[in-house]
Amino acid sequence: MENTELIPNVSVGDFFLGHNIDEYLVYEHEYYSKNTDEFADDLYEFYSPPISIWTNNSHNITIIGCYKECYWQGRNLLKMPFEEFLSFYKVVPDYSDKIYLLVNGRGQNQMVYDFDQLGLQIWVWRKKIVTILVSNYSNCCD
Repeated sequence: MENTELIPNVSVGDFFLGHNIDEYLVYEHEYYSKNTDEFADDLYEFYSPPISIWTNNSHNITIIGCYKECYWQGRNLLKMPFEEFLSFYKVVPDYSDKIYLLVNGRGQNQMVYDFDQLGLQIWVWRKKIVTILVSNYSNCCD
């Protein structure tokens, strides 16, 4: 299952927002329980394709995270210059914020852009896309 084609507000590859995670547990993954934080979701890290999945209390997929590849209309968004993304897809972010985080023991100031109509949150470092989080903002609550 090496498919990472994005359908905004719907899916990445074979992983569909709103579907129960049990449908996908046949694929190799690691599971991280939310048991230490009642506000965080459970996390599943899949190996092939390399995708992170967060689930709500009903075990339904709420967020799909891509860090290595995420194709939309035949183009990989990861490592794409952010300005190219804006120009090619003719979109404007609804919100942006600068977030400081540690990556491999080193600090990075990443810009985070929300595109509400697309259900996308795009993280940018050094003007290139490094993370895509896919959700459906109209179905956000559990």
